[in-house]
Amino acid sequence: MRDGWFTSGQLAREAGVNSETLRYYERRGLLPRPHRTPGGHRIYDPEAVSLLRLIKRAQGLGFSLTEVRELLRGLERPSATCDDVCEVLDAKIGDLDQELIRVRSQRERLEKLRAACPRSRPLRECPVIVDLKEVHPKRRRSQ
Repeated sequence: MRDGWFTSGQLAREAGVNSETLRYYERRGLLPRPHRTPGGHRIYDPEAVSLLRLIKRAQGLGFSLTEVRELLRGLERPSATCDDVCEVLDAKIGDLDQELIRVRSQRERLEKLRAACPRSRPLRECPVIVDLKEVHPKRRRSQ
């Protein structure tokens, strides 16, 4: 084994993932295919640890694996700049702003339902259950 290189298990432990995650990331094009030892064992170069950490941290910020793959492709382009990353971040921030609006609206609706609940009625007569069963044309969507 070459110095600084990792087996699948070592890399997985070092990056805080499991070995199946490594294979999945390889199939998705996020992680390069590993080198093989003469015995056929998979080994990864030291850069794989930081690459895996980047992937996991980006996911923690809400990036999909497709979005992460696009970020990684930018690293391969010599002409790519921080501006390219900022465009991606601006788009993600916009998505989060829309999600916050949706979540706040949902919370307000739940608060209204909660305020309408008299607690003492039988469940079948509970205004919350009745409301949830009703058709609301402006909120009607296929899910």
